[in-house]
Amino acid sequence: MAQMYAIVSSLDKARFFLEQQVPWLQLRLKETPLQPHLAEISRWAAKYPRTRLVINDDPDFARQAGAWGVHLGQEDLTRLGWTPGRAEGLGLGISTHTPQEIARALALSPDYIGFGPIFPTSSKQVAHPPQGVGRLAQVVQQAGAMGVPVAAIGGIHWGNLPQVTATKVGMVALLSACDNITKAEDIRNWMDMMA
Repeated sequence: MAQMYAIVSSLDKARFFLEQQVPWLQLRLKETPLQPHLAEISRWAAKYPRTRLVINDDPDFARQAGAWGVHLGQEDLTRLGWTPGRAEGLGLGISTHTPQEIARALALSPDYIGFGPIFPTSSKQVAHPPQGVGRLAQVVQQAGAMGVPVAAIGGIHWGNLPQVTATKVGMVALLSACDNITKAEDIRNWMDMMA
């Protein structure tokens, strides 16, 4: 059964998804500094214990806020000089697109890897072509052999969700789709489809 991995770009959207107790929530505020909101975000773990809060790109803030973990892109691994064991005390997710990036990520013993884009996407400029569900299934098997779940990302919508979940992927990351989810019922429908 796949779990919803919501990626949000505003605090209002984060609060909405937290209230609905989504299993995973990545806070990806590209234009808004996180530090002024530390006091509020620090309360989320206790207030919403069913949700694993993941901070995008900032392990120091993730620790300060008591978040479950941090999600890093390949550039972040290089920028931070990331080494095995450095995530101590934090869950670690790593974005991957190619066999080389998958190997690099798995060598760092992450708690999960993000893989994509699975389908064409307009929410983020990526230099990698769509991978497709066949390739996703291979990555799920490869990472699964090491006990690492995969979060599928990129172009996932209601119509192609069954193809994605059929790969036995651990999580389905929603970015653009999150912007269109405006009611609690929408979230429940997505999570029911993933079950």
